[in-house]
Amino acid sequence: MKHNFIKIASIIFFGVLTSHSVNAQFGKMLKKAKQSVVKKAEEKITKKQSSTTSKVNQSTSKNTSYSDEEFKQELAKKYPNDKEKQDYYFKKYKEYQQKQVAEKEALLAKENSKGKVVTEIPSPIESNDADKFTDNQVYVLNRTKFKKLPAYDGGFSDKMELSGYYHLSQYFVRNPSSHFDSNPGDIYEGFSIEYDPTTYQLNAYFTPEQKRYGVVTEQYRKSADKGNIQFQFGMGGGPEWTNANVLLLEPGVLLIGAEVYHKNDNEGHKWMNNVQPQQFVIAAKNPELIKKYYKNPELTSKVTFAKFDELRKDSNEEALNKVAMPLKGSFDTNSNIKNAAVSGLNKYYGKTSMKNVYQYLTSDRWSTVKHKITGVPLYQWAVGAVVQKNSDGQCMLQQFIVRRDYTGAGTYGNVFFNGINRGSIRAPYGTYVKCDARPKK
Repeated sequence: MKHNFIKIASIIFFGVLTSHSVNAQFGKMLKKAKQSVVKKAEEKITKKQSSTTSKVNQSTSKNTSYSDEEFKQELAKKYPNDKEKQDYYFKKYKEYQQKQVAEKEALLAKENSKGKVVTEIPSPIESNDADKFTDNQVYVLNRTKFKKLPAYDGGFSDKMELSGYYHLSQYFVRNPSSHFDSNPGDIYEGFSIEYDPTTYQLNAYFTPEQKRYGVVTEQYRKSADKGNIQFQFGMGGGPEWTNANVLLLEPGVLLIGAEVYHKNDNEGHKWMNNVQPQQFVIAAKNPELIKKYYKNPELTSKVTFAKFDELRKDSNEEALNKVAMPLKGSFDTNSNIKNAAVSGLNKYYGKTSMKNVYQYLTSDRWSTVKHKITGVPLYQWAVGAVVQKNSDGQCMLQQFIVRRDYTGAGTYGNVFFNGINRGSIRAPYGTYVKCDARPKK
């Protein structure tokens, strides 16, 4: 009721002022003066502002609002011959000031109740114990409340030693669901990983209830078996790390946000968009190991790229192992056809920087090409597979063609090599294979 009475009185007061053009000018002056009042109230409540910020605010205040002396000077200009009116409006101005300060202080006090006001979130590894956040304490940052939750160590373990509790290089902050949410956001200093090497799946627990699902993608599972682990946080509850790439830098140390790509074979992996990170989110079982990589882009880049080079090597090798080589055809036992193919391939590759590693025929019969009008046979062709070694040492599977031309009277000439088929081919032709790849029979 008291607040309603003040609001009604204020409305009546300003209603009287606006009924006179002279008094309307005083209302504009009050509006400008209010900026200074609000600023002073905020400074009174928020005591931890830096001296630099305070000086800037004070300078801004002088440029946009009145001091008491400036307000008196403005009144003198408006009512130069009426000292009584000057004193009256200055008194009203001071009453208005006091009312605004009281209301602002009450509002801020309500917003900051049951919370410790902070101007920034400290680093858990660079701050001293006095500055670090305390468990179950509510903090107020930019008028938004956050609660520091206790660390959750689930005591998980696995044979790859990925499971366990990890400290974070930065507090992780989960904002409230909305500006109007009465519940505070959450602040975490670490999480527990529960990893199953047999399924390559994991859960990252921030609390016993808040967790995120993670998985080692199929292309990197062979590497994970050897201890070079890269996984992704998937969808689920908990802090908003959605599909973040995570790389094991060394046993017990993780890089969160490992966004790299393979530029080329000469330069290897690079940071996405060629951005050189100046600060990383590092998680480690031993918090002292965080300092080894935290804000050390040179070392982190070197280790990350080396790890991803190995990941790519394993991934490519795994892909090569999955290539299904075409089966041998009956023509491979025909010495006449086989000799013509081998001789032609050796002569062809002898003129290039590539090498004929292995070859065999895949056809069981000849395919005949006839004249479109007369229907007379023109030639017959068959195909085979060749493992071709490139100048960079990598091997590819190509399809070659052998041919014999029609000589008339139902007969054909000698078989000869007719080139590499680079046109209408299908996988696995034209793809990389292991240099020792061979058909099953």
